[in-house]
Amino acid sequence: MKTRLGCLSNKSDSYSDFTAFLTPVTEKTTRCTKLSTEKVKQWTESFDILLSHKYGLAAFRAFLQTEFSEENIEFWMACEDYKKTKSTAKLGLKAKKIYEEFIDVQAAREVGTVNDDDTASYISYRRKYFVTVNIDFQTREITRRNLQEPTPSCFDDAQGKVHSLMEKDSYPRAKGLKARLSIFLQKPDAFSKLGHSNKADKLRPSLQEALQWRETFDKLLTNTYGLAAFRAFLKSEFSEENIEFWLACEDYKNTKSSAKLSSKAKTIYEEYFENDAPKEVNIDHETRKITKNNLLHPSLSCFDLAQNQIYTLMEKDSYSRFLKSSTYQELTKKPMCSCIQQQNSSKKPHT
Repeated sequence: MKTRLGCLSNKSDSYSDFTAFLTPVTEKTTRCTKLSTEKVKQWTESFDILLSHKYGLAAFRAFLQTEFSEENIEFWMACEDYKKTKSTAKLGLKAKKIYEEFIDVQAAREVGTVNDDDTASYISYRRKYFVTVNIDFQTREITRRNLQEPTPSCFDDAQGKVHSLMEKDSYPRAKGLKARLSIFLQKPDAFSKLGHSNKADKLRPSLQEALQWRETFDKLLTNTYGLAAFRAFLKSEFSEENIEFWLACEDYKNTKSSAKLSSKAKTIYEEYFENDAPKEVNIDHETRKITKNNLLHPSLSCFDLAQNQIYTLMEKDSYSRFLKSSTYQELTKKPMCSCIQQQNSSKKPHT
């Protein structure tokens, strides 16, 4: 599926606001970390089991966000909510809203005018227009006719098609979440090491260091603590493959042995570019094709185009959210003892 289907949303609700239960100091995390390995394994056994579990649904939704196709799960959830509507008066209003947001082809034509390669413009445009789900013309027409006399089942055909699409297409790739879902188990989030561990003074960057991270994206990545904090943040957003790919490229460019160049290039391609790759990155078709051709004669620059594209994506999208995150805000707070010392020194009489 082309990346036209959606983009990362700033909306926060019980399913998408992961920071609420990924932060280790909250009560919600205590509940979250009680998930057993068996429970997480069950999510990989059946798509319906995944969707029926609150955290399973949250993890799958986050995965679809990284694939720019979260409108599929949002439509499915809207249909589930719609079927629970008891008021006949509200049924017509809800049905119209769902149709306009997810099925109306006019929205698809408008979004189709956007250049898919221009991620920044696309994200900005996506916030202004709805993006339709990927269903066939006949199902779309049946659903439109059903809205003339709305019933709780008028979206069943379309919901079934989208469910089937996610189950056959997105769900198999999402099984790669199994490794990522360790964050839901007994493993504490990496952010906790930066701000809440017993060795916080040793592991926490200085205030001056943390403040420099907001100046440029490069300053964040070239700082040991900054890179670790940003990587942990991407992990909490289920998109750590972006920074891992960028790091793999940096390591690749430092390869001095010609013999190792080819094997390293092949490993990177298989891990981040192949269809169903465990950490597949989101790049356009043309860049993927050029990178594949570059591997016929591996050189130190064969991943440059793809690396630059992922760098730009992180800089324009993830970096700004990182700077607004509660963890970064915590790191850039002045230590309380420092504030007290300043206050006391200002009160000292001049001699």
